[in-house]
Amino acid sequence: MIKIEDKTQCSGCGACRNICPKNAISMKADAEGFLYPNVDDSLCVKCGLCLKVCPIINNTPPFHTGRIMAAKHKDENIRSAGSSGSMFSLLAQYALKRGGVVFGAAFDGKWNVVHQSAQDEQELDKLRRSKYVQSDMQECFRLAKKFLQEGKTVLFTGTPCQIAGLKNYLGRDYASLITADIICHGVPSPLVWRRFLEETLPLQDISAIDFRYKRFGWDASYLCIKKKDGASLPEIKGLLKPFKSLLLRSKGRLFKIIYILPFTISNLYERPSCHACSFKGCDKYSDFTMADLWGVKNFIPEMYDVKGVSVLMLNSPKAEDLFEELKNNLIYKDISFENMSQYNPYFMKSTEPSPFRAQFFDALINKKGSFYSLIRNKKGMKPLILKIIRFLGGAR
Repeated sequence: MIKIEDKTQCSGCGACRNICPKNAISMKADAEGFLYPNVDDSLCVKCGLCLKVCPIINNTPPFHTGRIMAAKHKDENIRSAGSSGSMFSLLAQYALKRGGVVFGAAFDGKWNVVHQSAQDEQELDKLRRSKYVQSDMQECFRLAKKFLQEGKTVLFTGTPCQIAGLKNYLGRDYASLITADIICHGVPSPLVWRRFLEETLPLQDISAIDFRYKRFGWDASYLCIKKKDGASLPEIKGLLKPFKSLLLRSKGRLFKIIYILPFTISNLYERPSCHACSFKGCDKYSDFTMADLWGVKNFIPEMYDVKGVSVLMLNSPKAEDLFEELKNNLIYKDISFENMSQYNPYFMKSTEPSPFRAQFFDALINKKGSFYSLIRNKKGMKPLILKIIRFLGGAR
């Protein structure tokens, strides 16, 4: 029976929940909003399958990163629709053209982030673009196995720990399975995301959310929330007025300052396991690894594109073969490991938690202030504020 005593030792992938033959395991949110397995002792038959599929307990990645390249989709419209160079769309369209199924992170009807499947181009759009919240896997592993057993092509995308959980759950390779992970900084708390949204706009008034809105370009993207009346946030009013000068200087990246930068710069509200990640480095469970190619202007400027450029890594023989089929849809150039890792340092190492993490969650959980007020608390978040100011001044 799986029992989580150290929260750094559970990534929340849900493999244990999906494998349980008696449905004795559910995923329950803790006070910080992260999902952990909860076992119903009255249903558990102590078969031990949950322990066997846990990717942290059983971590033996089958692949090692090989070829690394800068890549972008040749179709500018497709590139505009994605977060960077649209490697996800490249792989997803391959799967769909073969009558297959694509799995990835999407919003549900209440703007929670969940893993879902897509079987046509219209459904696929909900899986495009980054989601800076940990996704609930629900029963996607079971559903993916069902499609694989039916002989369908399945593309499964997610964080490295999610792909590891899937592979352990399946227990064997399938020729029709394609997996792709990301260079993962860490996953923010769903509770924090929820509190931010609820204080920003009534959920029923939201029509779309884009964490990486490219109005000012891929490398100057920001979090944009679109309203049903046609307007787009951020707007400068109410609680946002103290940020007015920052908003003007940052060309509309206010919500990036408030929600995304506390995660990406100060590591304020990531999952505990992200600070002791078992899935860093070149040993991989996935066929492909995708990421933004930060720093591209510095070492391969001819590949820079305002609509986005990706890192694409080929980790398995399957990925190498598939790349040969798909490369005519790409503009690409091989790059060194050193250039990639210089601007994506969390490929090799875990993030360090903010020294204010416990203080922040205590205040958030016990409602000692609004989310906005906690982020604006210069006494508690002074290092974060200083980094934001430097960021807006041009440092990256």
